[in-house]
Amino acid sequence: MDTPRPENHSEVETLQQQIAALEKEKQELCDALRSYQDQFTAVFEHAGDSIFVVDPVSLQILSANALAEHRFGYSRDELLSLGLDKIEVQPSDNGNGGLVWESSFSGTRVYECHYRRKDGSLVSVEVSSRFGAFGEQNVLVNFVRDNTYRKKIEAEREQLIAELDAFAHTVAHDLKNPLGMIQGYANMLSTEFEDLSLTEIMQYLEHIELGVDKMVTLIDELLLFASVRRLDTVPSNPLEMKPIVDEALARLRWMIQEYEAEIVVPDMWPMAWGYPAWIEEVWTNYLSNAMKYGGRPPRVELGSTPLPDGRIRFWVRDNGDGIAEDDLSRLFKQFSRLGDMRVTGHGLGLSIVSRIIEKLGGSVEAESTPGQGSTFSFLLPAHSRSDQSLN
Repeated sequence: MDTPRPENHSEVETLQQQIAALEKEKQELCDALRSYQDQFTAVFEHAGDSIFVVDPVSLQILSANALAEHRFGYSRDELLSLGLDKIEVQPSDNGNGGLVWESSFSGTRVYECHYRRKDGSLVSVEVSSRFGAFGEQNVLVNFVRDNTYRKKIEAEREQLIAELDAFAHTVAHDLKNPLGMIQGYANMLSTEFEDLSLTEIMQYLEHIELGVDKMVTLIDELLLFASVRRLDTVPSNPLEMKPIVDEALARLRWMIQEYEAEIVVPDMWPMAWGYPAWIEEVWTNYLSNAMKYGGRPPRVELGSTPLPDGRIRFWVRDNGDGIAEDDLSRLFKQFSRLGDMRVTGHGLGLSIVSRIIEKLGGSVEAESTPGQGSTFSFLLPAHSRSDQSLN
């Protein structure tokens, strides 16, 4: 029987060691590949964006992550049966498809559009799209980010910028008028004091006081407008409406005298829920507008009407020329002025009223018939005796 030659036995052992080393290296490579696959899967599935891997020719969705399923309401199998064009909705009014940015170096395109959920609703999104490889296949990879919140913030920012611009214009324009009046009468008092009678001096001082009252009213409204913006919630209290209305009328005494206005106030008021200081401001704005744009002389009537739904409608009715129907919807918009209001109005009042009442859970209304006056109202929850225990 032949026995293995020593040199052959040594070669076999060497080969076996090499095979074992290769097996070990293979196992290490498989483990590393599995680890990389796990890492890729974790990143892919738990990314902050929805990810769609798409065939660039047929637009068939080849893969999608868990967030894509969750955000758009499809199962994975349902997504893989769809083409991207079934869920991606390009803006029809933008010739460049909502393009935001494009890199000639990486080929990445960033654009805005809408993605359609399974229920048919649309989600505003920002898409970062680029070509890549999926195995040996060239693919298009879309990273889709819900930008609804960002759009909301941008809209609020634009609105704030517009408000600040209008705010600055309002302050510059509407403080300038009473300041000019104060300065004019003060100069006349300073230069002509010895030649003026006591009656003339008192008249000049009354005009100065009137200018100061107008400035104080405007400044109070500006401060209130800013405070209403900052507060998210406001404590509500039972409203004793009579003293609130009386205080508003006291603040407007100079205006009532100037316009020789007739104010008709009821003897009794129903109780409602609200924030007294803010409701006083609402009455002040409604009353001042009723006198400015009412008849000559103005007749202003105040009242309230309990509603079946548990709210109370408080209202102010004037005897002015009324407001055209097309203009009624714009009355409570910020810094909006209509017709003659552009000349004498300060543009803050009704927007403040709207914001205040909305913060208190109510609503505002305006009714008018040209030639027959206007009625401005605000609705608040009624306060009943059973509510006392909630205080």
